[in-house]
Amino acid sequence: MNIFLKGQSTDLSAVLLQREKRSHYQNQLEQRYPNKVVISFKLNIPGPIKNNDYLARIFQTGWRVLLSQLTGQVIEHSRMENALTTGPEAFLVVAGDLSQLKQLTIKFEDDFPLGRLFDVDLMAGKDEKYQLSRQDLGFAPRTCLICDQEAKSCIKAQRHSLMDAYQVINGLYANYYQENFYLFNWGKATVINAALAALLDEVTVTPKPGLVDPASNGAHQDMTAFTFIDSSLALRPYFVRAFELGQNFQGMDLTILFEQVRQAGIRAEQAMYLATKGVNTHKGLIFSLGIMVAALAQVTKNGPSRADRLRQIIQAMTANLLTVDLQKGLANQEDLTAGQQQYQRYQLTGIRGEAAQAFPMVFELALPFLGQASGSDNQRYLDTLMLIAGQLADSTLIKRAGSPAILAKMQAWSAEYFALGGSQRESGRTFLANLDQDFIKRNLSLGGAADTLVLTIFLARLQGVV
Repeated sequence: MNIFLKGQSTDLSAVLLQREKRSHYQNQLEQRYPNKVVISFKLNIPGPIKNNDYLARIFQTGWRVLLSQLTGQVIEHSRMENALTTGPEAFLVVAGDLSQLKQLTIKFEDDFPLGRLFDVDLMAGKDEKYQLSRQDLGFAPRTCLICDQEAKSCIKAQRHSLMDAYQVINGLYANYYQENFYLFNWGKATVINAALAALLDEVTVTPKPGLVDPASNGAHQDMTAFTFIDSSLALRPYFVRAFELGQNFQGMDLTILFEQVRQAGIRAEQAMYLATKGVNTHKGLIFSLGIMVAALAQVTKNGPSRADRLRQIIQAMTANLLTVDLQKGLANQEDLTAGQQQYQRYQLTGIRGEAAQAFPMVFELALPFLGQASGSDNQRYLDTLMLIAGQLADSTLIKRAGSPAILAKMQAWSAEYFALGGSQRESGRTFLANLDQDFIKRNLSLGGAADTLVLTIFLARLQGVV
């Protein structure tokens, strides 16, 4: 993909004018906060396209990573401008030591996979050194984005073409947002907030075929959007517990961690039913999102990690799942779940199979798609949902239709939706609204696809995709 195909071009005069404005505002901050450190944060993108949806996404991701690295520091002031054609930029004023803060920002530039696309400058008005360079602290100068030589020398000599730079930046974008993406050790509060936000995001998206949204209860007569809000809030202690279990687990056998999370999930189901007056809103996500939260806490407890390592942890946690639940478990259990019944009848493994394979529908399909999708959040989520629905053996849909034959029809509906332009065109939106009404009449619902969308949004929020 080429992330530079969209966006308003800017010229050198506009860039220089914005530099003057930035310098003026920086001077104001230094005068207003004479004993603090002023941090200027901006993208460093060559060429005429310096802002669009993709570049804004990179900026927001970097901003969140930088703030997480400043955890514990007192932030006196912040300002961000996202819509500038000369590129998004931000300022922070931090109470702290200039040298220590400079080392933190150098770590951001060097260690964060997209860090080479940012310029982070620090100024301290009353500090005797005022501004420190990388060399002042014993670090090597920044290297060129394309080669290993010093960046300044390549710029001065104009060694590389704009297309060379675009190729590298496109590769960095694809690697981070669509392939083996970076997992920062965000901390408990950030992860839990992302989990709850994902639950609330999903119920807010509209229109979803047969599903609950703010305008309709879909094909679910026993619940509304308010039921989902109550349920989501009731699950916060469970996600906290799942994170703590993952972060504190020390053993080698990760199936033990899975069982610990599962036992906590049983208690969470009781909290859900209490909050919803007996309605099952999130039982599937108590299972799947609980696994993902615990695995994420486990894989990042000693520092940043990558998506492939997260998937390895999930697979290790669920190594016995299919054997216990769908093979040996069927012979010893009287009240079978819908998923177990479908395995018995159709040999479909459902959400258990997804978990045992470390959620390929999320990592290999939905999350890369969401990373390159455009439009409003609602549009991006709708398109991602319909992509999932066309590929997933949705146990909720199968149960309500009475046969897995519905999956072929769902695949055709998904293909038609995208052929009509998806959420980006009126014809696609009209098709989806009509499909929603058809699902309601036929009592169909995309519950499994909705759960997969929640998992996708959860990771996307941490990744900076949304």
